[in-house]
Amino acid sequence: MLQQNFQPTRLALADLQPGDDRFSIDAVNLLLSAAIDVGASDLHLHPRGEDWEILLRVDGVLTQVGVLPGGGSNDPVTRLMVMAALPTYRSSQPMEGRLRWESMPPEISMRLGVFPSVHGPRAVVRLLRRSSELDQLDSLELPSDVTDALQHCSDQTDGAILLSGPSGSGKTTTLYAMLRRIAAAVPRRSVMTIEDPVESIIDSISQSELDESGGMTLSSALRSAVRQDIEVLLVSEIRDPETAEAALQASLTGHLVFSSLHATDVSAALRRLSQLGVPLHAIVSGVRAIVSQRLVRRICPVCKGETGSDSADACKNCLGTGYKDRIPLAQAVRFDGGDPVGDALLNSLEAGQTLEQMRRSAKQAGGVDLASRAQQYVEAGFTTPAEVYRVLGRTGIFLAR
Repeated sequence: MLQQNFQPTRLALADLQPGDDRFSIDAVNLLLSAAIDVGASDLHLHPRGEDWEILLRVDGVLTQVGVLPGGGSNDPVTRLMVMAALPTYRSSQPMEGRLRWESMPPEISMRLGVFPSVHGPRAVVRLLRRSSELDQLDSLELPSDVTDALQHCSDQTDGAILLSGPSGSGKTTTLYAMLRRIAAAVPRRSVMTIEDPVESIIDSISQSELDESGGMTLSSALRSAVRQDIEVLLVSEIRDPETAEAALQASLTGHLVFSSLHATDVSAALRRLSQLGVPLHAIVSGVRAIVSQRLVRRICPVCKGETGSDSADACKNCLGTGYKDRIPLAQAVRFDGGDPVGDALLNSLEAGQTLEQMRRSAKQAGGVDLASRAQQYVEAGFTTPAEVYRVLGRTGIFLAR
């Protein structure tokens, strides 16, 4: 059954009977309702022999919340596949689709991913929330210097603005906030996105979704998009040399390009572009700014992180975790001649320095890295050393001592 701290619905998993005709329907309704009620970003169903292990990701942390009894003729993963209009006879292949549920709140959309395992297909439901609270750059609680840099770059007419960080670090939310700022400006600009998938609909811009099975790959879509008389282009992710080349070429030919890149920090993002084969002159001339971003959990304002995990004394606001919601750690470096940190990094890249040497050069020029930003947040009482270590790993060790 669901753990005591994660019981937002009246129906308990233990009440479900596998032999019941409505077993899979009731199970899925319960799990989706629970995920919405606790603010989860992901719902996991992992087959484990005869049962399903149920996990929820809340504020970036994955937690097992119960076990669903097996043995039913219609398992919950099959039910989810039907709701997503996926062919159930192909459960031995990875599949993705949009989930349709009659009880889904209008501000939430869901995507289902199914992947085969030795015990049967496992499923992950991604819950995407459209929150007006996070529509604007100044509502994201980014450090003021980062917000100023992004507002400045959003007003430019060309160049590339890149966001780096792992999955789930808030890159898409920040990119969408910049696009909304551009979409609301007068005079209007022609804006197009190439996404995989489209996570939120923005009025007055054109959004497109990749379909590699139909021949619409990221690199081919990008090359065609620049012939659509666009001024601003968002590319969901730079992940191969072809996309990197096409994105930077667009930034050099009068387009303002937004994209994301998997890299640990700004220095690593520059090195990643170089490793993808982007010439140094294209990096120097095309990149306007790089932002590195993470999300750390905020100390619960009700229990101040001093709650117990037992049901009797668990804080209802944070479900006994000691944390509620998240706050971004971010660093922004501009490469348009107005930031000495950017100049130092480009000089280091051109000199062929190692990644650690580049980071030292940035710090000597006055750069504030993520670890330093985290130290400020810990001292201000926003988060804890343990949470910083969870997010930053060894770079946050000094905080945990």
